[in-house]
Amino acid sequence: MTTISYLGSRYQVRSGESALDALVRGGANVPFSCRRGSCQTCLMRAVAGEPGPVAQRGLRQELVETHHFMPCVCHPTEDLTIEAPDLSQLLLTAMVSGVRRLDDRVVRLSLETERVLECRPGQYINLYREDGQSRSYSVRGLVDEDYFVEVDVQRVPGGAFSAWIHEGLQEGDTVKVQGPLGDCHYRPEDDGRPLILIGTGTGVAPLHGIVRDALRQGHTGGIWLYFGAREAKWLYAHEELTALAAQGVSYRAVVLEGAGDQGATERGALLQGDVVTRAFAEHPDASRAVVFLCGDADLVQRARCEAVLAGARRDSIRADPFESEVAAPPRDTQIIEGIEPDPELWEALGRGPKLRAILEDFYTEVYQDERLSPFFHNVTRERAVDKQYSFLADMFAGTKDYFGLKPFNAHHWMVISDELFDYREAMFERHLRRHQVPEPMIRRWAHLHELFRREIVKSRARGLFLEGVEYHLDRFQEEVVTVAGLCDGCSAELLVGDTCRLHVRTGQVYCQRCDAAAAE
Repeated sequence: MTTISYLGSRYQVRSGESALDALVRGGANVPFSCRRGSCQTCLMRAVAGEPGPVAQRGLRQELVETHHFMPCVCHPTEDLTIEAPDLSQLLLTAMVSGVRRLDDRVVRLSLETERVLECRPGQYINLYREDGQSRSYSVRGLVDEDYFVEVDVQRVPGGAFSAWIHEGLQEGDTVKVQGPLGDCHYRPEDDGRPLILIGTGTGVAPLHGIVRDALRQGHTGGIWLYFGAREAKWLYAHEELTALAAQGVSYRAVVLEGAGDQGATERGALLQGDVVTRAFAEHPDASRAVVFLCGDADLVQRARCEAVLAGARRDSIRADPFESEVAAPPRDTQIIEGIEPDPELWEALGRGPKLRAILEDFYTEVYQDERLSPFFHNVTRERAVDKQYSFLADMFAGTKDYFGLKPFNAHHWMVISDELFDYREAMFERHLRRHQVPEPMIRRWAHLHELFRREIVKSRARGLFLEGVEYHLDRFQEEVVTVAGLCDGCSAELLVGDTCRLHVRTGQVYCQRCDAAAAE
């Protein structure tokens, strides 16, 4: 029997048990979500011992090289000493080679890293202060042409990090960076396809870089760049972007207010209105397009939805939303209230029977899928079908009879990436086509699912929201057994009056014999 040492305690790993199972059974308060290696929430680092290649499958190479692994798929064959992930080992030192003020709100930061970063415009880096605080910034420049890694940083009112960059950083200072990260960039296979780029604020910086990258690679399709702002004065890179017209780029500057004001017209032709509405009014069919979205998270989400409605393929929508560091409360109640019934689609589904048939086929595949099935631990396929049927029937028919968990709370503990969300949606759309749902209706259905992306996609687990209060359930608490049962760790009998440990989120109970031994 192998042993895991963690934070001064030792945990015995039983036959057939994963390292994560042993830690949880022993009462270790470790983060986890899918328990099958999909989400990487339980990531740990091996200080001594080898976790094995299966426990590192799918990790970035730098994580493998620094001995990180996933306990949920680790079945150790030797003793391990482990610790929380140490991502500081992935950081590079960079020298600030330039801080250029572009206007009252934006500075352009140029960084020279200790080794060349193979950054593509549209990817992002994490910039760290000495106190360990970090923020993500999108790369705008072409490193092989511009040499430096360039990011545009907008000052956020009350933001200590952006204030540090605007006021504290000077040429010659050194900082730590991590990256490049993200996949919102141009690819050779995009050649010949229309490129639609939509951004606000400093989100236009990576979009500018993506356009330059496409032009450098000889892109032969059309390119449309939409830059949205409230007023003309916030179009901080307008002159640079206007110059792209000479290279065949269709540039649209769209402001919500004052397009005809004298100060605005002096900056060149401006359009008035909503930038997302303008973009998809000009591109009602985006089925062949590659869509790039950067900037304000609300705008990016809205543009994603419109792109899906216009027929853009999910693998052709590349986004970099600038999310706030403060986790947002659920918005699904407001989203649901804004959804109009779709009687045409409801009739096409036979007012229910065809919807159930689609869901039964879909969830049969989900429960066999190694990436999606882990999120349905202890949930029967029939229950999953029933819950989804009730929710979708309510949306399409407009009956407002659904009283189950809304999307945020139903997924609050699940760590799901944008890529995994798209993977699930692509699978679902394949089933819609197998059941011969008309393509315009598939787009409307996909649009409805897309409305809830921000309620579902997250990089860390959230708590359950009840009456506006978030309750974090990833914890243990002691309970006195009131109904006899079995320990979920060792199957020992739990008698009425026994003290047990309850994992609040999963509902699993463990007897006192499953407690971790004290450290030596």
